[in-house]
Amino acid sequence: MRSIKEHISLIFPMVAILLGLEFFIAFDRTTKGYEESLKNSYSMLVVSKDEMDIDDFRAWDKHIYKVSEIEKSRIVKEVGLDLRDKDRYLSDELPNFYSIKLNKYLNTKELEQVKKNLLKSDRITRVESFDTLHNSNYGLFSSIKLAFRTFIFFMTVIGFFLIIKQMEVWHLLHSERMKIMDILGASLFLRSKALIVMALVDAIISAIIASIVFYLIQNSWVKGNHIAILEDNIDGLFSFNDVFTLIFASILIVLVAVVIVVLRVKEE
Repeated sequence: MRSIKEHISLIFPMVAILLGLEFFIAFDRTTKGYEESLKNSYSMLVVSKDEMDIDDFRAWDKHIYKVSEIEKSRIVKEVGLDLRDKDRYLSDELPNFYSIKLNKYLNTKELEQVKKNLLKSDRITRVESFDTLHNSNYGLFSSIKLAFRTFIFFMTVIGFFLIIKQMEVWHLLHSERMKIMDILGASLFLRSKALIVMALVDAIISAIIASIVFYLIQNSWVKGNHIAILEDNIDGLFSFNDVFTLIFASILIVLVAVVIVVLRVKEE
């Protein structure tokens, strides 16, 4: 029973760290898809004196990847003008309107720079970036990402210290055997072999548990709560390859913890 508690004391914080890591991976994977949808739905309106093509626009800013001309008749209809046949020539006097799409979802400063670059052209008279709506969406999106990553970071740090404390407990339990091996001339690695093996076993168990828990979260909680951004990317939340990522991360964490504990005790 005592042995089980000792292993749980390491597995529990390790699972917490790995779940945080998997949430981070899934969140990053999901938000990339969401950023892609935001990018595709966002466009800038450009008014120019003359007809322009995509090369003309890209000459002023590299972020422009798609240009669509807006028909003048559509503009006339939008503003509510009623042009009869004899007044058709007025349509020819209207400037040219273009819808501009960007190659990625830009932050506020980058978006403003695109606008400034385009306005450097003598042919362009106005650029409407709809920055109020964009800034609102981008600010909220960035705040959520920062808060989530900060939480994951602190949870990882706390979990790592708990793992080190458990390693210290294991080291004390095996200290007598390790001292005898030291007297017999055993190397530091050989003396710490039992500690390393126990840590590796618990690391692999923790990775498997974390993978199962996250898989259940994906297929029960997410599907049951109808969260649009998650449902649209449900297949991308958890990948089978993530299991190997978690195993590698857990092994790396426990090995670092073992090295820290062993070297600390050796110095003392």
